[in-house]
Amino acid sequence: MDRRSFLNATLAVSAAGALAPLSAQGRPTPMPGETMPTHVWLVGDAAPTDPAAYAARLARLASREKVRDTYLAQGAVTELEQAFASLLGKEDCAFFPTGTLANNVAVRVLCADHPHALVQHESHFYRDESDAAQRLAGISLVPLAAGRATPTLQEVATAFDEAEKGPFAIKVGAISLESPVRRQRGQLVPPSAVQALTDLGKAHGAGLHLDGARLLLAPPSLDLKAYVAPFTTVYVSLYKYLDAPFGAVLAGSSVHMAKAREFRHIYGGLLYQGWEAALIALDSLKTFPQRMARAHGVAQDLMKALEASGKVRRRVDPYASNIHFLEMDATLAQAATERGRAAGVRLGPFIDGALTLGVNDTINRRPVEDYVKLFL
Repeated sequence: MDRRSFLNATLAVSAAGALAPLSAQGRPTPMPGETMPTHVWLVGDAAPTDPAAYAARLARLASREKVRDTYLAQGAVTELEQAFASLLGKEDCAFFPTGTLANNVAVRVLCADHPHALVQHESHFYRDESDAAQRLAGISLVPLAAGRATPTLQEVATAFDEAEKGPFAIKVGAISLESPVRRQRGQLVPPSAVQALTDLGKAHGAGLHLDGARLLLAPPSLDLKAYVAPFTTVYVSLYKYLDAPFGAVLAGSSVHMAKAREFRHIYGGLLYQGWEAALIALDSLKTFPQRMARAHGVAQDLMKALEASGKVRRRVDPYASNIHFLEMDATLAQAATERGRAAGVRLGPFIDGALTLGVNDTINRRPVEDYVKLFL
């Protein structure tokens, strides 16, 4: 077997194995044929991966020069880090194997000698990371805004007062904000709130971390660099919608990223190679902002057409990222879901009188008229 054939065979096996964990992470389990390039997923962040097509794509990308990295240095990994540093307007950027690790390292670096952090009660960092910050770094987490995406300025000010003005003063080392907030229907923390909360944090000398795992799914009206500018560190996922098999990036100053790379090693996250994930994410990133902007445009046109029918009403949410809710009769929703199944279009769940519409790149695969017929 020649080198190219061996690479293709190896990548096919790796990609097939990478598909299995998707449903374990809460994504819808694909039905037979649903990984076809014509299939549309109006739910979730992206479509499930087709192992064979994925392997062929990775083999094609791997054929260029200077791909390999060694312990996450050089090659495609360094190229990816530079691309994200530029995209986010930060001085430096580091590749991480998982977002959980990126979040925990970021907050640990920012807290330094002050292991006390303010977080959202509904955030991934607080609810979905097995108390990693507390157990591995001894950081006390103070949860705010239970049942909501955004803490109020008063809540954060009170948390600072309770820490700093108690009988035994405690300095808050960091504030961590997730945006969009997955547990709150993908709501964004409003830019005005971001500025107010980060200004308050800076006034108290606290570091500011943004869990922006799904940030690139936000509407094109969001000024990405301006939004992340107040934060000291920013994490973005590579696998949720940029097609990578795993991985994340953490961006910030060169000083903070040097410390982050040190902790990445200490926590066991210094992979021997990460070029497979970096190559795919780099390739997707080239066109993703444009594709996502188009997807939001298609979704807006669809919702306008459905509302014009008089049978559907959109729940307006000024802070929605890529998740919308369409109020309609349950019978209509059920019929649309069944027609969607037959047509290869997966719709979101019907909850509290509304059908969930998740906007991702797959909505670009068919014209708006097709979706209107499917719903009505």
